[in-house]
Amino acid sequence: MNSLKKYIFQSFFLLLMTLFSFPAWSAGLHSQVPTLSSEAARHVHRIMASEPSDLFVTLNNGLTLLVHPMPGSQVVSTQVFVRAGSIHEGQHLGAGLSHYLEHVVSGGTTTSFTEDEATETLERIGGQTNAYTSYDRTVYYINTASQHWKDALGLLLAYVSDSTLEPAEILRERSVIQQEMKMGENSPSRELWKLFAKTAYREHPVRKPIIGYEEIFVKKERDALFQYYQERYRPDNMVVVVAGAVNPEEVVKFAGQKTSHFQRQAAPPMALPSEPPQLSTRWQERELPFARLTQAMVGFPSVALHHPDLYALDVVALLLGQGRSSRLYSRLKDEENRVLSVSASNWTPSYTEGQFLISLSLAPRHWPAVLESIGDEIEQLKRELVSQEELEKAKKQAKARHVFGQETASNRASSLASSFHDTGTPYFDILYLENISRVTAEQVRDASRTYLNMDRMNVAVVHPSAKSDEVEGASPEHGAEIPEPTEPTLKEMPNGLKVLFKEDPSLPMVTLQLYGLGGLYMEHEKPPGIAAFTGSLLTAGTENRTKMDIARSIEEIGGRIVSRSDNNTYRVSVKVLKEDLELALDVLADVVRNPTFPQEEIDKLREETLLALETLDANWQVEVLRLFRKNFFDQSPYQNHRLGTPRSIKSITRDEVVDFYQLMVNPKRSVLAVYGDLDGEKTRRLIEDKFSHWEGHDLPLPSYPRETRNILENQVIETHNDKSAAALFIGTNGLNVRHESQPVLDVLNTVLSGTGYPGGRLFRGLRGGEEDLVYVVGAFPFYGKDAGFYGVLTQTTLGNLDRVQKIILENLEKLGEELISEEELEKTQNLLIARRHLNLESLDARAQSAAVNEVLGLGWEHDMRYPQMVRRVTAEQIRDLAKELFEHTLVVRTIPENPVEVLEILPPMDDIHTPG
Repeated sequence: MNSLKKYIFQSFFLLLMTLFSFPAWSAGLHSQVPTLSSEAARHVHRIMASEPSDLFVTLNNGLTLLVHPMPGSQVVSTQVFVRAGSIHEGQHLGAGLSHYLEHVVSGGTTTSFTEDEATETLERIGGQTNAYTSYDRTVYYINTASQHWKDALGLLLAYVSDSTLEPAEILRERSVIQQEMKMGENSPSRELWKLFAKTAYREHPVRKPIIGYEEIFVKKERDALFQYYQERYRPDNMVVVVAGAVNPEEVVKFAGQKTSHFQRQAAPPMALPSEPPQLSTRWQERELPFARLTQAMVGFPSVALHHPDLYALDVVALLLGQGRSSRLYSRLKDEENRVLSVSASNWTPSYTEGQFLISLSLAPRHWPAVLESIGDEIEQLKRELVSQEELEKAKKQAKARHVFGQETASNRASSLASSFHDTGTPYFDILYLENISRVTAEQVRDASRTYLNMDRMNVAVVHPSAKSDEVEGASPEHGAEIPEPTEPTLKEMPNGLKVLFKEDPSLPMVTLQLYGLGGLYMEHEKPPGIAAFTGSLLTAGTENRTKMDIARSIEEIGGRIVSRSDNNTYRVSVKVLKEDLELALDVLADVVRNPTFPQEEIDKLREETLLALETLDANWQVEVLRLFRKNFFDQSPYQNHRLGTPRSIKSITRDEVVDFYQLMVNPKRSVLAVYGDLDGEKTRRLIEDKFSHWEGHDLPLPSYPRETRNILENQVIETHNDKSAAALFIGTNGLNVRHESQPVLDVLNTVLSGTGYPGGRLFRGLRGGEEDLVYVVGAFPFYGKDAGFYGVLTQTTLGNLDRVQKIILENLEKLGEELISEEELEKTQNLLIARRHLNLESLDARAQSAAVNEVLGLGWEHDMRYPQMVRRVTAEQIRDLAKELFEHTLVVRTIPENPVEVLEILPPMDDIHTPG
């Protein structure tokens, strides 16, 4: 599947690492075959035609190298695509060897360096690194500052050519993957895709999960991994891409030297079975005890990536289910109010025929009746030609996604490599866009008639466990009955630590969430950023464990540990399988009771933080919000970014860190939530043993004036930057975290902006209706301990900026003048409550929310009361609060010096990539 289609819109508030100007080559291709110096040419077997600035070559050993220079960039993205996915595993099919290798190879020991040395290099160069596995590839990447491109590329090339597959690392990652398998079983969406793949495919290996089956996986030893590594990790099976401020010939010379020992190898041919034609509907349903809603996936057999009908089917997907103004969303959600979400996509892999997919989440009572409405919309596409206006809108959406997906070095690198991997053409994403622009209304109708056959559906559904007759026709799964979770209990220890305890045996895991007052709130008269600095250092070493000891002790059992500090709280979180609870509690207690704050770790974090601060304003959202907070807050530390300032970070001493730790990490102001599959009395004894000696300190809390009414008159602040589009933040007065009107503001916000998805009046006014002025727009309330504001955030072209601002202000004013209808109020309340439930679906989320609510004085049971609080909100309360808060505005605008018609989008990053 090409990257343009894969990187669909994920979430409005996801942050980008950095932004770049619109690539000139996306406007059209002007390929030529460049010439190389003799020093670079000696490493090259073949030079491919490319845009004048790009350099694409095949090295002498068969490795493909794509270099895309971005002279103005401060970032470089290095990526390696290996043709080693789950469908290639041959005799080991179903074992998940591709994913297993990803875990062992990424960051592991090679003939050139040890695992610890690799980690030290990565920490030194900073940036982002990860890897993921899909059906037909494994991808490794490092995104870092431009000057570190050789370090990054050197690491990646060593991973894929010289891994020693150390037995200890293999054994450790086996446990990690088993944990990942267990966690994946707690994901309704992942379980839904697994069920769908088995339903839609009978012969092709795509029907087997990428991660493999545990009973097969655990039997695979090092010999199988080594054999698979030798067979699939060949230079002629790889695509390496480098995008950023680099010299292409220098990259070729460096890669040629680093892989001079990496030779072609013979490999047996691999033939994948063809999927036989589907003649009738296939239907599978499953109950999941942890599901809260019904999730369904309806698929229609479609085409592979190379098929000419691909483009018309993609337009059909845009028309039916991409965005709030799409046909299915408008009917099923806005008109009939029968789904929480609905979307359509056309999954077209390069290795088999794909599926045209419709995905839904909805209350069990609406399934399967909702299929009738879906069938009606499909039949309308078959009967009537789509209007030229609607067709052009779909094409513009496709164009926008292409543009938005090219702003970062990472996105550009992924686009080139993915295109070449799938089609042999690095610029396929651009050719794809040209073909989309040629789709006609007749082709849309014909494709709908050919492929969207309701008599040949593939239907997969996961339901909540049936406790009544909500799920008609569902039959319970056989097996042992799972006990009901208990209600949380709260106990305060003698040292002041509050412990929230909840037994939930639905899955064999435990989450430990320790939260306390902290973050920016505690930084009164302290160096900005010291809370985040101190929070990160909690896991940097203790009296009993080094930083590496802490990481290994948790990672070796497949667990996770995180420490950080945000706006109002600090936290340390640990998640493990239930049999590892005692170790997890021991590590957690050690981290908060005995941190040593080693000077060398302070120095490393200082360098890392200073680098991060340099890139903050590269993201338009961060930039415009920082400007607003600086001008809204007068005395509160909330005026600062959580990372602080370069001056403050440079000045922080170890003594200041120790003093701040004693102020912030205090059992008297902390709550430990222990949720999961627990032995009640044993766990309570362990908690008492591990935490009873944690001493608290009676230090005073910060005190500064309440800052929720700081905007006394309308004001506009405008700055210029080097970005390509204008950013706009319209801020108003707000509420603090404990204000009684918080549910009213939450409902008001949902009216304006939806929740968890672009929507509401602002989206309809700016994009979702007849307008097409922005790509994304959202609004949110900020709740601090003694401070708060409300804001609307968007990005648009410079030419549309004034009009966008006017529409937003009109919507704010209208809410303060007119009562919303009872129908809109009820719909909004339902949406907000449903989203709240979804957000609390995981055990982690429930434990975190309960702990935070208790720490902030709302009470751990706040989430249980919240739906009733939302139901009690009236239209009059919404109008009155809007009139009060929106009386004046502080508008912040960032103006591009080189404006063009681009916005942005962020690709998903996950260890396992599936269309689901």
